[in-house]
Amino acid sequence: MTQESLNLNQFNESILNNLLTQLSKIYSSNNLLILDPILSPLLNNLTPFNRLKEAGKFQNIVWLNNEITSIQHQVFSKYTSLIIIIPGTSENLELLHKFIPNILNHVHGLKMNLIVKDLSRSLLYQINNLFDGILKFDSILQDDTKFDKPITITTGIKVFNWLTGPIHTDGILITEINEYSGIDNYFKSPLFQVNQLTKSLIQLLFHNKSIGKLLKLKNIYGKGNHSDLLIKELTNVKIPEYLSENLSKLEVEFYESQLHSNTNLIVLERNLDFMPLLFNQLNYHGIIDDLFDIRFDTIENLEEDVSKTLVGDELYQQDLKDLNFSSIGARLNKLAKFIQQQYKSSNATDDNLKDMKQLVSNLGNLTLQQDLIKKHTIIGESVLDKMNNEYQEFLEFQNDLFEMDYKLQLSKLKYFFNCNFPINFIWSGLLLVGYINDGISSKDLDWISQELQDNYGLGAIISLEQLIKYKLIRINHDSSSDFLSNLGLTQKKQTPVHSHSEEDYQVGITGGQDIFKSNYTLINKFWNLHPLEEEDAPETNQDSTNLLEMYSNPSFTLPGNTVPLTYRIVESLYFRDFLKYKPINNIKKRPNWDNLGLGTMFSGKTIDVNIDDHSDDKNNPQKGNLVANPEYIIIAIIGGITRSEITCFKYLQERLTRSDKNKKIIVMSNGIVNNSKLFKFINE
Repeated sequence: MTQESLNLNQFNESILNNLLTQLSKIYSSNNLLILDPILSPLLNNLTPFNRLKEAGKFQNIVWLNNEITSIQHQVFSKYTSLIIIIPGTSENLELLHKFIPNILNHVHGLKMNLIVKDLSRSLLYQINNLFDGILKFDSILQDDTKFDKPITITTGIKVFNWLTGPIHTDGILITEINEYSGIDNYFKSPLFQVNQLTKSLIQLLFHNKSIGKLLKLKNIYGKGNHSDLLIKELTNVKIPEYLSENLSKLEVEFYESQLHSNTNLIVLERNLDFMPLLFNQLNYHGIIDDLFDIRFDTIENLEEDVSKTLVGDELYQQDLKDLNFSSIGARLNKLAKFIQQQYKSSNATDDNLKDMKQLVSNLGNLTLQQDLIKKHTIIGESVLDKMNNEYQEFLEFQNDLFEMDYKLQLSKLKYFFNCNFPINFIWSGLLLVGYINDGISSKDLDWISQELQDNYGLGAIISLEQLIKYKLIRINHDSSSDFLSNLGLTQKKQTPVHSHSEEDYQVGITGGQDIFKSNYTLINKFWNLHPLEEEDAPETNQDSTNLLEMYSNPSFTLPGNTVPLTYRIVESLYFRDFLKYKPINNIKKRPNWDNLGLGTMFSGKTIDVNIDDHSDDKNNPQKGNLVANPEYIIIAIIGGITRSEITCFKYLQERLTRSDKNKKIIVMSNGIVNNSKLFKFINE
């Protein structure tokens, strides 16, 4: 297998083809599309909308929101049928219940075609009940019901199943589309997320129908109780199930005994490291997402008259995307000057310009190059303008946070209250202070609660309860007479006790668990989460397009020179040179977490399973006769991943490549999350 044979875009192509197939089953020719807005960015990313119009035989589009009930009946009477596309969740069912019967009662003969993304039996049952459908309960539960044909609910309503899978966007695979990018389901329905990822991992491992081009697990690593659950479901149920249902006995025998294992799977949980979720991000695509929101490579809320799409933007994809924002202005200036001189200096041989020459040559013609530079100059100026007007003081606070003591941190927090900073800044500051100080004193939380109520109302107190409920704030209990004690919220002691029964009870209930068994100071020192610049570090090259050459360590994506703990834990399987406080060498060839104290520092199960890795065997026999090249590292993060972490894993990919480790990283998560999505969920 070559690297090129693993085309992650094939998942998007399959999703699009499945949608076009469902549209082809609607035979009417004068249709109106009613679309849930949450799906619009995905559809725009999959294909030009004209292609959908042609396939669905519609010209006009209406959003499925509360305003749809105010549209006059005559508008719908112009059409033969309505095509309604919704996600496979129940959020909009109540709205559909108001809208559909009302329209059918007034516009006789109008057909309703409901296309549901990944239709489940439970949702079909709800739809059937909602519209007094003709389906029997037993028929919905039948094992052989695959929903591959249109399902008649009533004479006027049909339901279609739009099968999807992992979606390739921003260089990773995601499984969930909703307003919060899945962070809500991590706290409320972690089993749903585990099932999503398990299903998507099966699709990835068996992405290629050719038996010789499958991904076969070699090692499995995991940290966290939901990670353990996912791994057990994958290895004990889903993989054997797939093999028995899709391969012949001869193929199964070949797969198990002859096919070379070529993939390491690493499964982590979001609760292992909330810090990247609390910070404002500093890498280019991270800061754009924080300020304007990026969905499926499209900038959502940028007002400037400039192209919002990042698909096919080679300057962004090849160079700017992962850089620290402070590098963007200088890079654009250099590129602009270089393009002006490229014809005049075509014979230049300066080694420092080689990467820039290669980049420019890949950007296409001169006009396109200039347009892309102009576009990102405008985007960069918009970022700067918003930062200077709204974020500057708070970003400085985040950057200086680790140089302050607890008392000074709280005085800054009180200053933010006095200045009436946005509530999300308050949440971020409060959680960061609590995170690095192993909790907030209940006495301090008493005045903080009063400030929240006085400045932001009772809604802020309800949000605070949510933060405490999901263990995002640890309360260090001082006395029983404070404000929060009276609310019954200060039950947690300074040093939490993690019993196995308590951990097991939380599995499947919520991902909101306080899993730190050691204090943050020790964890920070051991994992080197705020690395200092070393005197003997190689000189960086700011003209390079290689992250390793630009940055001596992966602390450039977050304030405070911070490296995500999730990154360090993955990195430690392959490199341990960053362990400065307590160096621990890996004496084995096989990647492992031996002697790193994962079980001592963090609660939750630690998984390290050697399925078919013979690296440390003396004779090192190679099982099988089919060697896949390269090998793969699948990093699956339950609960969502931040863009800062995505960039860090790209940094790790470059480290692996430089070290001649022929491995390709594939990142998969439920969604791309940030603090605005987290706090939007908390404040709902």
